[in-house]
Amino acid sequence: MTALSALQLQAFSKQQLIDLVLELYSAVTRLEEKVTLLESELLSLKKNSSNSSKPPSSDFPIKRNQSLRQPSGKPSGGQIGHPGTTRTQVEHPDIVIPCKPSHCERCGIELSNIPGTLTGKRQEADIPPIKAVVTEYQQEEIICPCCGKRNMGTFPEDVRAQFQIGDNLKSFVAYLNVAHHVPFERLTNLLSDLLSFRVSEGTVDNVLDDAEVARTPLSLGILNLIKQYSWTGSDESGVRVEGKTWWQWTWQNLLGTYYAIEPSRGYDVVKKHFGEDYEGDFLHDCWNAQNNTHARRHQLCHPHLLRDLQFCIDAEGSRWAGNMTDFLLESERIRDALWVEGYDPKQRERIIRSTHERFQRLIHGRIKGTESQTLQKRFRKHHDKILTFLSDPNLPFHNNSSEQAIRNAKLHKKISGGFRSERGARRHAVLLSIIETCKKRKMDILLSLKQLFQGTLAFSAC
Repeated sequence: MTALSALQLQAFSKQQLIDLVLELYSAVTRLEEKVTLLESELLSLKKNSSNSSKPPSSDFPIKRNQSLRQPSGKPSGGQIGHPGTTRTQVEHPDIVIPCKPSHCERCGIELSNIPGTLTGKRQEADIPPIKAVVTEYQQEEIICPCCGKRNMGTFPEDVRAQFQIGDNLKSFVAYLNVAHHVPFERLTNLLSDLLSFRVSEGTVDNVLDDAEVARTPLSLGILNLIKQYSWTGSDESGVRVEGKTWWQWTWQNLLGTYYAIEPSRGYDVVKKHFGEDYEGDFLHDCWNAQNNTHARRHQLCHPHLLRDLQFCIDAEGSRWAGNMTDFLLESERIRDALWVEGYDPKQRERIIRSTHERFQRLIHGRIKGTESQTLQKRFRKHHDKILTFLSDPNLPFHNNSSEQAIRNAKLHKKISGGFRSERGARRHAVLLSIIETCKKRKMDILLSLKQLFQGTLAFSAC
């Protein structure tokens, strides 16, 4: 539209002026819609991994590695007075090599046959050259000298093929594929380079199948152990199965880690695996399916809440978000002080009650900003899940352990990509549950996998 002078407008008829106003109104409406869209896009650009649930890989370089941690005021590195540590020597080395002088440095006399006095020790850890040990079982026939009966020797029960790999090598294959996400092709090349004979992809698949069959009673056993503990954390993340998006779930605590891979992110997965009979406290990130999980009480992850508050600060300069951030960080410090040995229980209850009252004032006060108001409504909706940790010294206020557990899904995606089949995905979840539970219990992983193949692996309740 070209600009019009005052004289031109004065010359317009009434109808021309009406048409001009309508045209201008339509243009202003379009521009307002465009401004709203641009403002929304600009706001979304302010979201990054430090103020939302977006992954760090989606951050702009200028926002990478922005941490919510507050500066401690201490210099980086080891602090003054901090005791240094170094690797300790083993008490019983496998090989001992004396380092004796052969001749006297002054007179040259032979000293090799004279006993010496130990003055120092240094140790070196190394591995022997890697070589597969092939054991051949030779079946023999013996004819009885008395009756002439032909007696045939029997092979060991677990040796069923003309050539097979043993439990130690099976454990190594399962460990590399499941715990370190080494894909089949790379794994077969690795074993060929190390062992000087090729293990086919079909053999790797059969090994993993054998491990899954051997674990039949262990999967539910791990989950039952987890549900015996006072709290359980949960998280989920997307994985690719047969080219489609599925979801890897985890439920974990100090007793173990359980994984499941399912095509759904809904409550039906919780009902199928975790069930509806948990009587402990449930720690999570406020996903709807987890909010609906049956538990005694719920605790939302504070770092997730703090990131959402940080976005309100970045986008709107929200004073309320700043006050709520300070409150949550203070509540974490309060809990640590409340449960020190010898603290007065009555005083503890008064402080907990006072902290809840402060929280209620914060979530019901009048505030400005669309994002802040939306977040405040979410705090009000889930008010009973934010300060649960105050009344239990063992309940974390964060879901870090679940996030660390579910990181396996991202590692697998980066290293191996997706799963080719549903069978492979579910098998991976089962075996990963066993390996991660062994890690938490500080069990020897390769020995545990060997016991898995032999059917003797078990987890105690402690």
